[in-house]
Amino acid sequence: MSGEPAAILLAAEPDTVLARAIDALGRFPQGHPWVLIGGVAVFLRLGSVTRPTADADAIARSQTDLLRWLDDDEVTTVISGGEVRMTVGEGTVDIDVMDLADDPLPDDVDRRPFALARRGALLSAGIERVIVRDRDGTALADAVIPVATGGALVALKAVAMVRRPHGSHPEKLGSDIHDLVRLTAGLGALTIAGEVAALGAELAGWVAAHVERSFAGPDLRYTLLRLRRLDRSAGALALTDDDVAATAILADAIREAIDDGIR
Repeated sequence: MSGEPAAILLAAEPDTVLARAIDALGRFPQGHPWVLIGGVAVFLRLGSVTRPTADADAIARSQTDLLRWLDDDEVTTVISGGEVRMTVGEGTVDIDVMDLADDPLPDDVDRRPFALARRGALLSAGIERVIVRDRDGTALADAVIPVATGGALVALKAVAMVRRPHGSHPEKLGSDIHDLVRLTAGLGALTIAGEVAALGAELAGWVAAHVERSFAGPDLRYTLLRLRRLDRSAGALALTDDDVAATAILADAIREAIDDGIR
């Protein structure tokens, strides 16, 4: 139909996590607000697969309601905590559904940015048609799903960089850094900055401060060390130290976008 946004097209092999995840997410309900985040969302925003991923991640306005719908509709194989395992073709895919849980917003400095980033991702989500094709052009998946903006993904990655070392999966810190660098370079610092600023001045200011701290000055060496040690994917190895350091320009771009929004 004329006026509809162009579909996001991605290439993948059959039976990959990406193809299965998009197929499975297309079965999620439209009546329960949720948004795709994580590595699969990063791939969609960049238009290419930049690293391996084992599952998909989503945020739901109400994890309980969404999981109940999926369970009642019998489209899942297993629901354990917030993790959904769905059958796709001859295999399965895991989708981790996170609860928004932002009412009331926490006051402490550790939890508040995470809650703001989750809320911003859900509220700013874009509805996208996603088509995954194999090398012969055969469609493996075709679904309409809500996807977090590049700016919302950067905010979530920035928060994860702070929280991850103290969480249950510290090894994922490398992919968080990788994704943040790729999003900034691939979509452009000005685009990302505008989308981050649109999430609200409080969160945007926090992201700018974290980006400056992590990608400029003495903390850059720790960022590089964590990336090199924890993400050994071909995409991460292709990033030079200068590529990573260039992400620092995002901090000033976000602050300028905040100022533009206030004026």
